[in-house]
Amino acid sequence: MKSCISRIGRTLPLLFVASLPFPAAGHAQSLTLGDAVESALGSHPSVTAASARVGAASGAGDVARAARLPGAAIDATLTRFQEPMVVAPFHSLDFSDPPTFDRTLAQGRLSVAYTLFDGGERSSRIRGADHMYEATRYGQSSTEMSVIDETATAYVGVLSTQAVLDASVAQVEALQDEADRAQRRFDAGTSAELEVLRAQATLQEARAQLASAEARMSLSVRALARVMGVDATSIAPEGMADVTVAPATRRAVTSQSPIVMQADRAASAAQTRVSTARAGRLPTIQAGAGLLDFGTLDGGHIVEWQAGVQVSWPLFTGGARSASVRQAEAELSAARSDLDAARLQVAQAVDVAETSVIEADARAEALSLAVVQWEEVARIEALALEAGSGVQGDLLRAQAGLFQARAGYIRARYDTVLSRVRLARAEGTLDRSWMDEALEVSR
Repeated sequence: MKSCISRIGRTLPLLFVASLPFPAAGHAQSLTLGDAVESALGSHPSVTAASARVGAASGAGDVARAARLPGAAIDATLTRFQEPMVVAPFHSLDFSDPPTFDRTLAQGRLSVAYTLFDGGERSSRIRGADHMYEATRYGQSSTEMSVIDETATAYVGVLSTQAVLDASVAQVEALQDEADRAQRRFDAGTSAELEVLRAQATLQEARAQLASAEARMSLSVRALARVMGVDATSIAPEGMADVTVAPATRRAVTSQSPIVMQADRAASAAQTRVSTARAGRLPTIQAGAGLLDFGTLDGGHIVEWQAGVQVSWPLFTGGARSASVRQAEAELSAARSDLDAARLQVAQAVDVAETSVIEADARAEALSLAVVQWEEVARIEALALEAGSGVQGDLLRAQAGLFQARAGYIRARYDTVLSRVRLARAEGTLDRSWMDEALEVSR
């Protein structure tokens, strides 16, 4: 028995190529998994939204850093009084030269201000904006990995349903041959009508399975088209490149999950908000200068300059300042807990993905052997029935077992691909370069 299994194991590769309904080598392919991923990343709304959030975070950082520079502003007012009003400022009054009175007063002001000290609030806001920018960048990476995973699942789903559909067609053809054989034997009077009825019933069940496979094929194509952002009619399943796991050794993990890194940067940003809130306990010192213009619509303008330093220190805020600090500290505690939860989530995802890889590989190996054995059983039962020493029920059961083994192997074979995609996503290494290294495309 062991020697028989060993011989079967040595012949597996050749038997699979000959018997299983996968895309043939050398067939011209029009769509690869890489093409599908590029299309999805270029059109998926979640990727577009993530990119927009990165842009918004970048803008927020620029706004925060702008506080490092002085601010300048121009103000102008035009006031109409009921009675004539003195136009010039009071300190410029010269009683030897009576001041100008007018009902319309025009004033202009050019002011420049710069914050000399704010207790570190400005620096904290800048650091917080930078941390949030990094968090959105990691969020963008996480979104892209999710879209790659979704696209790979949809793409492999089309390949899998196409292969199952081909297997269903092969099963229907085999059962049709048996139904025709049973009919010929019944017409010749060498078999009972029961054989014809049994063969026809089994054939109808296989046709029902074929109809289900065709429906799933249509659904899987639409799912792939939807994630790619294209019309379903532009996808030809028979023109898609097959994808398998590359035999190369798995590369070492060199990056962390973007989910963890995003939570880490969010916690850092929360820490800066605590510093910003505490900075409100300290005074603010601001220097300012300006040019003032007084006059009327008819002229007589006077221009003066001013400069000074302003110190602002709220002594009582009704508890708002302390409440802001407590709020920021609570948000920091929540962000740190979110970080711990993200680490647990990723650790669990990695554990599940690693187990799925082992399971998929084992299932594919076991079902590959089952396919070879069921093929041999079906062949023997067909020969025995043709020779008159077999039982029709045994052949039909063998055909059903062969189809189930083939369908199971097809799913397991593609599960080996998806399990590695999900492991790479959990580890934070899922990108186009990983796909080029870990997956093989058969054109």
